[in-house]
Amino acid sequence: MKNYLYKQFYRNRAHVMALTFLLLAGIMAIYTGKKFLDQNDGVIEKSEHFQKESIARNVKYHKDDLGLILYYVKFNLANRTPELAALSIGMRDVNPSVQGVTIRNLEEQRYNADFYNPANAAAGNFDFTFVLVFIFPLIIVAFCYNLISEEEESGRWKLLSVQSGHLGNFLDAKLLVRFFAVAAVYLLLLLIASVWIRIPPDLPYLIFTLSGLLYIVFWFALCRWVISFRKSSAQNALLLLVVWVAMNFIVPMSANMVIRKMYPVKESLKAVMEQREGYHNKWDEPKTPTMEKFYRAYPQFSRFKVEENDAFTWTWYYAMQHMGDVEAAGSSRQYISEMKLRNRAAEYLGFIFPNLHTQLTETRLAQTGMDNQLEYAGALKKFHERKRLFFYPLVFSGRTADAVDWSRQNVEYTVPENPLRPAAVFLPYLIIITLLIILSQKKYRNL
Repeated sequence: MKNYLYKQFYRNRAHVMALTFLLLAGIMAIYTGKKFLDQNDGVIEKSEHFQKESIARNVKYHKDDLGLILYYVKFNLANRTPELAALSIGMRDVNPSVQGVTIRNLEEQRYNADFYNPANAAAGNFDFTFVLVFIFPLIIVAFCYNLISEEEESGRWKLLSVQSGHLGNFLDAKLLVRFFAVAAVYLLLLLIASVWIRIPPDLPYLIFTLSGLLYIVFWFALCRWVISFRKSSAQNALLLLVVWVAMNFIVPMSANMVIRKMYPVKESLKAVMEQREGYHNKWDEPKTPTMEKFYRAYPQFSRFKVEENDAFTWTWYYAMQHMGDVEAAGSSRQYISEMKLRNRAAEYLGFIFPNLHTQLTETRLAQTGMDNQLEYAGALKKFHERKRLFFYPLVFSGRTADAVDWSRQNVEYTVPENPLRPAAVFLPYLIIITLLIILSQKKYRNL
């Protein structure tokens, strides 16, 4: 029986064409991801070159004024991009993977990014996760929507009910044939990606693979439940397509509107404006209050005195810059907090909708999601502070460029924590798949 079902499935040219289309779409998505990864690596490589070139040029022309050198020179922090990011680009296309900052104010610099075509940003990336979440279900629906209704509409159902001991087993066998065909394409695409992009076969890659496989199982379980009602082919197709549209468009857009309403985020611009106002206002304010606040924040620098009637000094200038950041710190913390709440709300919603859960899981594993961006923002803040505290004593004491070993000022990389929680990844899939199988099994008893 199984051999017959395999031959029947692959003898249908439409099925073969659908699998071929799926394979080609996946290869195109992998190519897009590889191109993105190469471009991203190229940007980081160029940033290393530009940082060394900038340091050399400024040291050459301003070697006697370290404060002026550090006014111009940017130090780059790269957000390490794993090879798995090629399969799930996430937010990496609209957020920089490397950012340069001077030792001046941070709040104005941290929100600077490259400009992108907003139409492209709205459309999203045609990466492997896109193909998995949006295209794979359509092929599964096309394969499964008429497994029962076609037999009934052709008049073969009564004959099958006489010949077969249990029609449920027969239908499950047909579903398994289709599942193995789709799963084979999915695994073949991942094998191609792992060889082409050289993705290491580590734990994140294994969880990534199993997550996508369970998402495919979910759609087959959903089709099994829908066709068990024994509606017409048109009704089955319409219902499954409505579910696909609702899950992939209506629910995410509605949820996004609700989450934005619940957690409004305006504080990034507010932080920048507060920093700028705080910085510009201090040009007209007395120096002493600014320096007193700075000394309270960093008592170790209290020996570098600035008098009220002093002319311009780098000690006062960089202290003034930092105090501008301090005045904007409240808005910055609020912005980060609201973004974390938004991300958490999306994760909770993903426990109900497998498509959202798959996207969030795979971007988390690929380190391309919102959680990674927030982690990188925190790392950038610590990086900026390390640079400031290293250079402040040299600048404040009037040292020259020769006091710094510039060869050690290279691009640094973040080390994402990315804690893996397999139970949180697999449990939502297993619960909803089990529920769908139980519901459809009750219907199968009446076949």
